[in-house]
Amino acid sequence: MKSDSLNDINYIEQCFNISRKGLGHVSPNPLVGAILVKDDKIIGRGYHKKFGEAHAEVNAIKKSRVDVAGSTLYCNLEPCCHTNKKTPPCVPLIIQRNIKRVVISNLDPNKEVNGKGVKQLRDAGIEVITGISEEEGKEINKFYFKYIKQKLPFVTLKIAQSLDGKISGAKNKQTWLTGKESIKFVHKLRSEYDAVLVGANTIKVDNPLLTVRKVKGRNPIRIIIDGKLSIPPKSKILNNSDPEKTWIFTTQKTNQRKIKQITNNGVRVFSIKSNADKKINLKSVLKELAKNKLTSVLVEGGQEIFLQFFNQKLFDEIIVLQSPKILGKGIQGFTSNRLKKLQLLQLDQFGEDIRLVFGRKSSN
Repeated sequence: MKSDSLNDINYIEQCFNISRKGLGHVSPNPLVGAILVKDDKIIGRGYHKKFGEAHAEVNAIKKSRVDVAGSTLYCNLEPCCHTNKKTPPCVPLIIQRNIKRVVISNLDPNKEVNGKGVKQLRDAGIEVITGISEEEGKEINKFYFKYIKQKLPFVTLKIAQSLDGKISGAKNKQTWLTGKESIKFVHKLRSEYDAVLVGANTIKVDNPLLTVRKVKGRNPIRIIIDGKLSIPPKSKILNNSDPEKTWIFTTQKTNQRKIKQITNNGVRVFSIKSNADKKINLKSVLKELAKNKLTSVLVEGGQEIFLQFFNQKLFDEIIVLQSPKILGKGIQGFTSNRLKKLQLLQLDQFGEDIRLVFGRKSSN
């Protein structure tokens, strides 16, 4: 059953807005916001704040200022009905509290829920409306939807490049291209993604921490693709305040001395098979991340890693932060020919920089 009511759309969009407050805190769960409306007035709001804690519907009911009986519950994702999780299911509580109507944006793709929550509500005599602003709902939970449907994390390539398409002035040389607005944006992205991924050469050249510092938020898992296990043991990323959040993927098994040296500080090392070209199998890396319940990965470099993800079609989106600087000579980033194969989703300005967001076309 669907509805074109402007009120329904308005309240669901409010659910979208409050659901985003959970970004970076609820994974591998979805982002969910909930609103209770009675006599045309909002009587309660809630969102899923943190993995393992109460869901949005429960929080909205708890915060209601009046009796919720006879009210309408709006939520951007189908209420859960299974017990295979840390928190109780929401559907029995909705039924118990005599909520009259439930309006939903998306059905939950999780097979333990998908359509079952709606059925239980309808069987209890509750009117259920689905499919409100469905595409926007999918966009908000794009990490969760891919993770559930494909058992892989959502992958975004983030690349900063000059106006003439260079990511660095020279090989093995650190080059700052973008302004403070773009840098702050990247730190915000890190706080929202489960993991940030770079190649070994980026560690050797830039010696980054890959932490969140310019905004408030939690640090992501830091992934290093290092087939030869070649990064220096004194690298900042191996010697920070939470080393257990640094994971190295390598093809090496025999260099036990260096593996022990790295893991003694809490860093995790995963041994992954190589491809026919003797490079680490990135698809296997992504599968391992999903097994560890990571639903999203932000790839930050360098050139070889970007090209591997691009050529193997292992990405979902590309964010290009384009600086007005012209380098002339240097390391090539994403050429216009490559970007033409993608769909431009967004274009806006960050200070003097331009942000372009591309997605893969369905034909790709």
